[in-house]
Amino acid sequence: MGLFKKINLFFTYRSTLKSIKKEMELDYNARIDSIYRIYMVLNLPDALFEEPYNIRTGDIDTISRNYILDFRRNFSDYLVRKGLLELFEIYEVRKVDKYSYLLIFGFSLFNTRKVANILINSTIVLSILSLLGIIFLIVYKTLL
Repeated sequence: MGLFKKINLFFTYRSTLKSIKKEMELDYNARIDSIYRIYMVLNLPDALFEEPYNIRTGDIDTISRNYILDFRRNFSDYLVRKGLLELFEIYEVRKVDKYSYLLIFGFSLFNTRKVANILINSTIVLSILSLLGIIFLIVYKTLL
């Protein structure tokens, strides 16, 4: 798939996310960051676990994994219904607390974090080069 097609699909992805932003916040407690990743903290319900002293860490991880998989499937179905079929993927699932997990979804055709870093670094380099060019021009004009 060509670069322009990917960029066009990203803008489709972005506009869809903008249109469902409030709905996602209310229904899934999901937020959208400035580079259009969807992130949420998933707190596992207490009802999944027996008394804490009866459960081993391995059991907690197994129960958590199954709950997260069900949630991801449900959330993915929601995004597909909103028209984002094949335009999203899970970027990361990270444990933030004993019963809490951070889930990050993003655009599937390229990693928006990497693209944002490239654009920021390119902007910094171009700004520095422009500044050096202006300084060189001023110095050159004063020497003439």
